[in-house]
Amino acid sequence: MRNRPEKAAGETGARGGSGPLPAGNAALLLLAVLAVPCVVATVLWPVATFAVTALFTTLARTLWVGHRLVRRRRSARARAALRVAGFPFVLAGSLLTALVWPGLPAAALAGAALWLTFGGSLPPHWWEVPAPVALAGVVFGVVCGGVLGREIERIGAELVELRKEGLRALAVLGGFVALCSAAVQAIALLV
Repeated sequence: MRNRPEKAAGETGARGGSGPLPAGNAALLLLAVLAVPCVVATVLWPVATFAVTALFTTLARTLWVGHRLVRRRRSARARAALRVAGFPFVLAGSLLTALVWPGLPAAALAGAALWLTFGGSLPPHWWEVPAPVALAGVVFGVVCGGVLGREIERIGAELVELRKEGLRALAVLGGFVALCSAAVQAIALLV
């Protein structure tokens, strides 16, 4: 015996099926559109995987730090002015902190994966060999995405008005791009 009322046959839920996309889905759609050129760039030049992951990690951190910077301002005009004026400084600070954490541990693990893939030594032009570089890019992306995703969860408890879904998706987009690039490289090796 269920205590909830039954839905009518044509009813789709609290939100109609023809309405606009929710904020979380719109963010995911935008990130998917951003992922396509990034995957193409990383397939053409596998070392770009590290730059793409670093870019998305830095942007995610910049967005939540910028949100944290203006959270106690009441006026929308003051919040907008502070975000615009502070963006270069927040971006620079986010880049420096992303280089240290998660950049250094992720780079160390990716370097170890690259070194192990090459059998314990790096050849002179290691960046021209796509498969091991793609594997190292996947390791780098997964570590960066995992660390930053955990930071977003931790900071989300403090900043309840922060939209965590979009930031979390932005944080893991670098790893997703690396994984897609590796899949394309694997298919290219098989064909």
